[in-house]
Amino acid sequence: MMNSKTIIIMILIIIFFIIILNKLNYKKDIIYPENNNIFDLHVYDWGAQVAIKNITSILNHGDVYNSKFKWSKKPIKYSGFYHLDTGSHLLVDMIMMNRNKVINNLKRYNIKYDDLQKSGYIYLQGGTPPLNNFQNNLLIDNKKYDNVPVGLMALDGQHMMEKERESVNGVFGLSYIGNNHNLKKYSILDKLLENHSNKTVLLDFTNSKMILGGSPPTDFHFKGNILKTNDNNLHRMEVSVIDSDNNKEYDILIDTGTLYSQFEYSGEVILKGINNSSGIIKLQNSRLLPLELSNNIRQIILGYNDLYKGWLYIDYNNNIVYLNQNINL
Repeated sequence: MMNSKTIIIMILIIIFFIIILNKLNYKKDIIYPENNNIFDLHVYDWGAQVAIKNITSILNHGDVYNSKFKWSKKPIKYSGFYHLDTGSHLLVDMIMMNRNKVINNLKRYNIKYDDLQKSGYIYLQGGTPPLNNFQNNLLIDNKKYDNVPVGLMALDGQHMMEKERESVNGVFGLSYIGNNHNLKKYSILDKLLENHSNKTVLLDFTNSKMILGGSPPTDFHFKGNILKTNDNNLHRMEVSVIDSDNNKEYDILIDTGTLYSQFEYSGEVILKGINNSSGIIKLQNSRLLPLELSNNIRQIILGYNDLYKGWLYIDYNNNIVYLNQNINL
C-alpha cells in the first residue's frame, strides 16, 4: 500500500498538470455589465461581425403584377452582419449588382447619395467606389444611431467579393480618417465614437465583445505606435517591427479584415517592436497568397487568424495599439 507521503506527492503532481492544462486552454471569461459602450460580437474562426438593424440597401423585392409574381430591385430596410475590418475605413453594404444599375435605382426612388468615385477609395479585395448616403434609426447591436454614413458598394461581377457576400452583408471599417481628408464625414468610426472623449475600441474576441471608451487591459504582449497618421491621410493600422531571424525592418498591417497573416516567407515568424513600439508579434503560420490577390505586392499583414483568440485595443487619441494574441510566444 502507498504511504501518505506518496499519496501527497501524487496529488501535487495531478494539481500541477491541471494548472498547466488550464494555462494551455486559457480563456479569460469576463462578465460584462449591460451598457451602451459594450457591443456583442459574433466571432468565428473566419471573421468577427457586429449586427446592424434598419440599414437601407438595394434588395430583391417580390410582388404580384397583373396576376404574375415578379422580382424587382428597390431600396429596402433590413438587418445584416458586418465584418469588423481594421484595414478599412467605411461602413459598406455589399450589393451584387452593376454599379450603374445601383445608381439608376437610387435615382428612381429619389434616394440622395454621394458618389465616392472621384475619391478613388476602393477595397484591395475588390468592389467598386461606394455610393454613400446618411441613414437614421440604425441599430448597431440594438443601440440607436442617426445620420450614419452608409456606403452602397456594387460588386459588379467580382467573384472573390461575391463569395465573401455569402458570409457577411458588408464591412465595418475601424481605421481612422484624418481630419483634413475629403472622406472624413463618411467615417463610421467617428459616428461610433462621437459621444466618447476617450476614443478607444477594445475588440475582445475571447469574450465576443467590443468595448468603447475604456482603458487598455494590462496583460498585453505588444504595444505599438500606429504609423501614417497625418490629418490628410486615410490612416493605416501599421506598426514598426523587426524580424527576429534576420533583423530586417518591416511595417506590418494589423488587419482583422484579412483572414490569414502574410509575410515574405511562409511558416512561423517572430517579430519584435521597434521605433516606439515594443513587445512581440507572432505569425503562427504566415501564408504566401497568389500575387494577383494583392495587386502584385507581397503584403506584410498580421491577419485575423492570429488575432481572434485574444484581444486588440486601439487608442485613436494617441495612435497606439495594444495586443494580446493569447498564444504561446
